[in-house]
Parts: sequence; structure tokens; C-alpha cells
Amino acid sequence: MKNFRFVNVLDTEATCYEDGIFPEPEMQEVIEFGITTIDLDSRSIVRTISIPVKPGMSSVSEFCTKLTGWTQAKLERQGVSFAAALQRLSEKHGALNRLLVTDSNGDMELIETECRRLGLESPFGQERQNVATLFALLTRQKRNLSLKEMLAHFGLDFIGTPHRAGDNSYNIARLFLRLLKAADLTPGE
Repeated sequence: MKNFRFVNVLDTEATCYEDGIFPEPEMQEVIEFGITTIDLDSRSIVRTISIPVKPGMSSVSEFCTKLTGWTQAKLERQGVSFAAALQRLSEKHGALNRLLVTDSNGDMELIETECRRLGLESPFGQERQNVATLFALLTRQKRNLSLKEMLAHFGLDFIGTPHRAGDNSYNIARLFLRLLKAADLTPGE
């Protein structure tokens, strides 16, 4: 395995409908990337950013706005294209050469599906860690827990707003650091 100093923690938000059924010809797509960078040498969070993404294959439903806080108009004003977001993750956040931590496989499945649909390369390397799997291994938990439940297991509260990718990635990073401490995994040993 590579010697990682910096780790990227990723979360996404996507277009959604209350019943999970998209009207034709719409399809689910990423509307926000949240990325938190961890320095493993200092065991600290370096920064957290949010990259809003303009939807191109769907619209932001009222249900989605209530859940995420994003509106179609706000994403049109503040967002970048999916391709531009991937480029930023690659160029400014070293996505290809860093361990990628998520709290589920769903984020990567969504990104890879959208990349295939648009004929784009994923900016992420193959080194990945699912924090929910690590949590289950270390705590011997037999059922899937939400991010809030995993944080609470260690006496941590969720900080920020749920269903905002930047806040979620920050909290996943906090959980990952706590899991490293619980496992007593020291970089370089």
C-alpha cells in the first residue's frame, strides 16, 4: 500500500424525489461534492470544502430542496458542471493519489455511473476505505448505523447540517480519525 499522508473524505448529495422515482427522462445526478482533507501525520482536519454542481439531467425537486437546502436557481448561480467539479477534485485535491474515505459505497457508485454516462474518467484512485465497514470491524456492530449513530457511539455529535455534503464529509472525517485512534493505527508503523 502507498504511504499516505493526506486522505480525502468524500460525500455527495444528489437530485432526489420523495418516492425515489424520477420523471422521464430525468435521472439521479450529483448536485454537491463535499471533500474534507485529513493530515494523517498530525491526525487533524486540514480543510473542508463544498463544490455545488449544476444539474444537467434532472431538476431539483421540492423534496430535494427540503432535504439538502439546494434549489435549482441556487445551483445554477453557484454551481459548476460535473466535469469541472471532477477536474477541481483532481487538480486541487489530489484525488487520484490519495486514499478516499466515504461512509458508504453509494457515493462512488453514483459518481462512476455519472462518469460513464458522460464519458468522463473518475478522478479517484483505487485506494478506498468505507468508514462504515471500518466501524463495523472495530465495534463488531452487526447492523448498519447512520453517520449520526456511529458518531454517537464515540460520544460525538454531528456538527453542521445533515444532507449538506461538506458538513457530512467533515463528520465522516471526524469519525475516521476517532476510528484510527480506537484501532491505535499509527501512520508509518
